[in-house]
Amino acid sequence: MENLMDLEQQSVLIDSEKTVLAVAMYSDKARFNILHQLTRTDFSRDAHGIIFDAIKKLNENSQTISITQLTDFLEGTKELNKIGGVDYLSDISSYYYTDEGFEDYVSIIFKNSIGRQLDQALINIKQMRETKQKSIEEIFLEAQEKILNIRTELVDDEMSRISTIVDDVVEKIAALEENGEIINGVTSGFTDIDSITNGWQKGDFIILAARPSMGKTAFALNLAVNAAEKGKGVAFFSLEMPKEQLVQRILSSNSGVDGASLRNARGLDKDKWSKITSAAQSIKKMDIVIDDSPGINVLQIQSKLRKMKRDLRIDICFIDYLQLISSISNKAESRQNEVASISRYLKKIARELKIPIICLSQLSRSVEKREEKIPLMSDLRDSGAIEQDADIIMFLYREAYYKTKEYEVSSKDDIDETDVIISKHRNGATGVVKVNFMRNFGRFIDQTKIS
Repeated sequence: MENLMDLEQQSVLIDSEKTVLAVAMYSDKARFNILHQLTRTDFSRDAHGIIFDAIKKLNENSQTISITQLTDFLEGTKELNKIGGVDYLSDISSYYYTDEGFEDYVSIIFKNSIGRQLDQALINIKQMRETKQKSIEEIFLEAQEKILNIRTELVDDEMSRISTIVDDVVEKIAALEENGEIINGVTSGFTDIDSITNGWQKGDFIILAARPSMGKTAFALNLAVNAAEKGKGVAFFSLEMPKEQLVQRILSSNSGVDGASLRNARGLDKDKWSKITSAAQSIKKMDIVIDDSPGINVLQIQSKLRKMKRDLRIDICFIDYLQLISSISNKAESRQNEVASISRYLKKIARELKIPIICLSQLSRSVEKREEKIPLMSDLRDSGAIEQDADIIMFLYREAYYKTKEYEVSSKDDIDETDVIISKHRNGATGVVKVNFMRNFGRFIDQTKIS
């Protein structure tokens, strides 16, 4: 019975492939979607892949698709005999009656292609294990990469008529006006930043960079909490700091109890304990997921984010920080190339999952060597490619940090004016936003909120 089922399934697949090829030959309307959504390797028979490629190339050259044209083309490439000659093209041609419901046949082809790719990946993994030429860690990373690189969803039509796009844009503007919303992305919680960015947008890759001790992690946590307080789901990957320390920072920021008191549990009177317990109850309601796996690589981030997006409704992701993400390659590449590759991959993940990704980054020591300490995009550490990949690049700069030789948290003035410098904004304006950093609590607030 099992073999019979296999034969039946194989017959359905072959008939589906022939039908899709026939539709691609005769339906101008359906041809675009078929050529856009499938590739040659999605077909189970080499002959069908060859015919698909021939149709695609004729279409790219704006040539009429017909048995005659396909025959001439395949004769020119010396592949006509490989596909079974003119008789096989005629056989495929006979499968065309209508293009109605062709999407169902495309889906059958694509799902079978996923299965074959997965089977091949498992065979390759098994072979790697048997040869024992690589460590289990190397095999695991390669296995993960092979499986994650299998495309599991049909590509949406990325080409649209402007008439359709403008209607969507106008509808969005009308909805924003009706709802009284100022921004249409995930809020930063800072009025002037939101006025420039219109909120963090889906698919954006955002870099937040600064020198050590400028407050990158504190600012990122503030952004995460601000988003969560507006009902957004937040993923926070902490490669440097354990989750308990992150939550302690959030607790200090939200309770107004200084971080030093929370760390050493000294001087906690009744009033402070009341603030701590109240803030803790508030934090419990926040939809924030923290992953503090050290040495995580970009493929693992992709895998975990996919699961979070599916199961936990994630709207925004934070990564602390870029230079700590492990390489997925064991080749002797420069760290600059590795970081460039990671940066490109994070941009790809943001686009794929349709969420903004805010990734923290270090700056090179060249900042300290200059008389003018304000950071520039050229200061981004390890890779100039970060500048190309990011949709938004922000820097934190506190002049007070450089006013003393040794920065002391216990100085009399515990509030520092901080510049949030938006140096790159692919879809909007740039500028400098001034906020206040309450150092004792690790909290950033709008300057207008200081009484």
